[in-house]
Amino acid sequence: MADKPGILCDLCRSPAVFLDRASKAHLCRDHLMEHVEKETLGDIQRIPDLPKTIGIAFSGGKDSTALLKVFSRIKEDIPCRFIALTIDEGIEGYRQETILAAEETCKNLGVEHHIIRFSDLFGSSLDQLVKGSGRNACTICGILRRRALEILAREQGIRVIATGHNLDDHAQTALMNAISGDVKKVFAGYGPSAWYARRIKPFARISEREVTLYAMLSGLFRDLPECPYALSSLRGEVRTLLSRYEREHPGAMRNAATCEEEIRKKLGETFERAPYQACTSCGWPGSGDVCQVCTVLKGV
Repeated sequence: MADKPGILCDLCRSPAVFLDRASKAHLCRDHLMEHVEKETLGDIQRIPDLPKTIGIAFSGGKDSTALLKVFSRIKEDIPCRFIALTIDEGIEGYRQETILAAEETCKNLGVEHHIIRFSDLFGSSLDQLVKGSGRNACTICGILRRRALEILAREQGIRVIATGHNLDDHAQTALMNAISGDVKKVFAGYGPSAWYARRIKPFARISEREVTLYAMLSGLFRDLPECPYALSSLRGEVRTLLSRYEREHPGAMRNAATCEEEIRKKLGETFERAPYQACTSCGWPGSGDVCQVCTVLKGV
């Protein structure tokens, strides 16, 4: 939000609702929403070989809700249709409410919606899987959610999946990749693959504050519960660190995200990825004899 009441938009002199601390630009409601939609449309139009249908990974939270709303607003300008794909991990006291919100949002926007559940795919909910494992809940969830989303996308004939990851998420991932020292993660999901759907992040240049405000101004923001497992994750620690640094050094998150993008552009074509090999347990392609999903499920 803008720092003080009475501050006007730099573009039209209407009351400002947002201040970009890096550029010092003030924007009103209409120009903030226009900015988010224009940035998103530009990002999508720069993507080569867009398919006839894009799947939107739709959790029902603010980021994916804002993304679905933007797609609904710019649909006349993009050469493809889109559908919403939701994963129900089975998290008691959290997922029921967000799934309901996702269903209601899709109904209100007239968007085709498909849901797939951990319990149907893996025989157990995330809550049940976490109880039987010493591994971090977010690690288990991330591995299984990617597989579930891939299965749902395949069922619907989807080869490109758009996620609601914003600039803050992008910067957090960049820092986490640097901390882990795993170079492969920098290029994960960006190269061509005959097996896996390509991932795109239309909000990658839009801050979390802008996305949240867009959802609020669109009348779609809901005060939904936070995932109970997120509090113990490394991402939560990195998020707190980066948020504090961004307050003291505006533009730091954008710089972190841009830095990793530049590395990917310059080295993406030359980075040697290990060839996929079929998992001896389930047949899905992975980097070893047994894929991560089977490793997690056998560990539980």
